[in-house]
Amino acid sequence: MFSKVPVLIKSRYSSFTKSERKIADYILENPEDALKMTISELANACKVSEATVVRFVKKLNLSSFQELKLSLASGSHFLSKKLQDMDIIIDPSDSPEEILMKVKKGAIHAIENTAALTNKDNFLKAAHFIRSAKRIEIFGVGSSAAVARILQYKLTRLGFPAYSIDDPHMQAISAATMKPGDLVIGVSQSGSTKDIVDAVTIAKQHQASVICITEHANSPLARKSDVVIETFSGENPIRTSAGRSILAQIFAIEILSAFLYLLEPDLAVKAGEETAKAVVNKLY
Repeated sequence: MFSKVPVLIKSRYSSFTKSERKIADYILENPEDALKMTISELANACKVSEATVVRFVKKLNLSSFQELKLSLASGSHFLSKKLQDMDIIIDPSDSPEEILMKVKKGAIHAIENTAALTNKDNFLKAAHFIRSAKRIEIFGVGSSAAVARILQYKLTRLGFPAYSIDDPHMQAISAATMKPGDLVIGVSQSGSTKDIVDAVTIAKQHQASVICITEHANSPLARKSDVVIETFSGENPIRTSAGRSILAQIFAIEILSAFLYLLEPDLAVKAGEETAKAVVNKLY
């Protein structure tokens, strides 16, 4: 079974204080030892207070230290952050077979990590927001703009017409025309892309609802959102050019699409048939 604790720790790492990072590092490097410890023993091992451990657990959205240990126990093992990164580093000396294996492993990690973080309640809330929205717009820039276009396609094929906007000026202008009952979906791997946060802020000022898809649940974008759909790829964007983060976001979109289909099967089937007919003459 796959333990979600290491994924939670790495996805929240940037939001931890210096003392909380001591706990995070210790658990990642010594999972079996941490599993056997009391809260006092872990605090002593990390040279922090018990209160710091409690705050650390709350930042992981876990109810108690005992839940942290139970989640650790659910996974047979997990690799340290350093070893996980080493798994997928492409070396100039790698053979084509080794490159294929590493890329596959990185893709699987992105999906498993995101699945470990999946909050079914949040996906259900997001689906209900989409079902009831009068107007749906999706904001993304850079690689997230490509994901926004995919989400637009998926929602439209399911019977929920949506429009993706990748120009920051148009995002702000469109957000300023939002009204109660309208919905913005912000896509940002970092959750700190200023253009997206600014546009979402404007939409909120006009009483629109906001869903975000991000890797950082404590980011500025997440704090502006009514529902957070969290992903986690664990990739280095400089080394891997956002490929795995895009894959994690698309996986989240697939989950959201499945929830929408579950809630509105008749609408989804009808929209799927009608949209398929609309493009059938586009094929030879």
